[in-house]
Amino acid sequence: MTSQQVIEAVERGRIIAILRGDFQQREVEIVGVLADAGITAVEMTINSVGVMEAITRLVERFGSRIAIGAGTVLSPDEVKQVADIGGSFIVSPNRNRHVIATTKQLGLASFPGCFTPSEVIEAFESGADAAKLFPAMCLGPAFVKAMRGPLPGARLVPTGGIDPEAARKYLAAGAFAVGVGSELIGADVLSPGGMDRLKARADAFVASVREK
Repeated sequence: MTSQQVIEAVERGRIIAILRGDFQQREVEIVGVLADAGITAVEMTINSVGVMEAITRLVERFGSRIAIGAGTVLSPDEVKQVADIGGSFIVSPNRNRHVIATTKQLGLASFPGCFTPSEVIEAFESGADAAKLFPAMCLGPAFVKAMRGPLPGARLVPTGGIDPEAARKYLAAGAFAVGVGSELIGADVLSPGGMDRLKARADAFVASVREK
C-alpha cells in the first residue's frame, strides 16, 4: 500500500490494532479474525518475537486488504527493515525527526508518538501523516477536542488504555482513529476459546467506532 492508501484504510476502520509479544506464529490467524470483524489496520511492534517474519507473513496474506505496519520503531534502520519486507506504515512511541524523514523517503505512512501540542505540530512539520497521542490515558478525549481548535485538520490517533467506550468518546471528540493493544489482543487469544473471545472484542470495538 502507498501512504495515501494506508490513510484511507485507517479512515475506513478507525482502529489500528496492535500486536505486541509472542503469538507463537499465529499472527495470521489472529489478524484474520480482526480483518473479518472490519479492522483495517494492524501494527506489530518491533520488540515482538519473530516480528520481521511475522510482518512478512501478514503482508503476504493481508497486504492488499488491510494496512500492515510496525510499531515501537525507534530508529531509521528499523524503518528500512520494515520497508524491505513490505510494511506500509511506521508507528513510534516518540517523535523522532530522523525516523519520520526515513519513513517518508521510503514511501511509508508515518505515525510518530506525541504528548504535547508542540510535539504534535513539530511532527506534522516533519512530514508525519498522523500523530499518535501516547499515552492517551494521561490526556483524555478533552485534549483531542481542544487540539481540534487550532489544528482542525490534524489526524490524531490516541493510543494506550483504550476500551470500546473510550474509543467512541475519542472519535466523537475528533480523533482520526484509535490505537488499541492488549484491550483487544490479550494473551488469552492463545488459550482455548481465545479466537472466539478475540472476535467478540473486535466486534465490540468496531461497533463502538461506528456509533460515534
